[in-house]
Amino acid sequence: MKSVKLDDLPNAPSFLEAHLVAQATPPQEQESHAPPSGSLMGPLGPVPPLMTNKRLSFDDKLTIYTHQAFGPPALVFPALGAGLRMINPPNHYPHEWTDGAGAFGRLYGSALATQTSTRTAEFLAEAVLHDDPRYQPAAPGSNVGVRVFHAISYTFVDKTDSGHRTLAFSNFAGAAAGGFVGMSYLPNGFNDVTHAEQRTLTAFMGLGISNIFAEFAPQLAPIIHKLHLPQILPAWWVPEKPNHP
Repeated sequence: MKSVKLDDLPNAPSFLEAHLVAQATPPQEQESHAPPSGSLMGPLGPVPPLMTNKRLSFDDKLTIYTHQAFGPPALVFPALGAGLRMINPPNHYPHEWTDGAGAFGRLYGSALATQTSTRTAEFLAEAVLHDDPRYQPAAPGSNVGVRVFHAISYTFVDKTDSGHRTLAFSNFAGAAAGGFVGMSYLPNGFNDVTHAEQRTLTAFMGLGISNIFAEFAPQLAPIIHKLHLPQILPAWWVPEKPNHP
């Protein structure tokens, strides 16, 4: 099975980022900068909380989409992925995709195209099918095994706006869009259906990994805080504020 690379993974697991910023920000500062509505002010405007009982409107989903697809993390993380891909390119990749500034530009553009296609397909599916884009964690008190199973299963089955379980069509649509968009510009030998299917599978695996990070973010955040890593995540990077129902 193809290994998962950093640039193949969903960008910026926002649930974890939110906990990191919360750990790094004094309580009084969090309160002073919080919008009156209870949502966090992002670079493109107020963003609805990640986890509340509030049903998201179309505008709420659009706000989340614009931040995830076009906010600062959406520009920075693909650049990191492109750099890693240059260091460890796929076998038989042509020279113009592996060396020099032009190669970095191609890889960065490819990562942006994949990310934007994924986010756009997810958003359209969520809007049309009334899927809730927010990850909902396992029930309080669940053991580690149950939480991991819940996170992985949430990749396949999520919830509608009304709270009912449903097949995660948006996840399937996003993974497929991100996997097949490369057929229009990747070099020969990598723009075929087989490679597109492999990229789709890798993207779907990345969704499961992202859910696991989201599930254990409350436990990971204090550990990372002790390593002083939260300092690299300014508050305006965080697309949603993690409030439990």
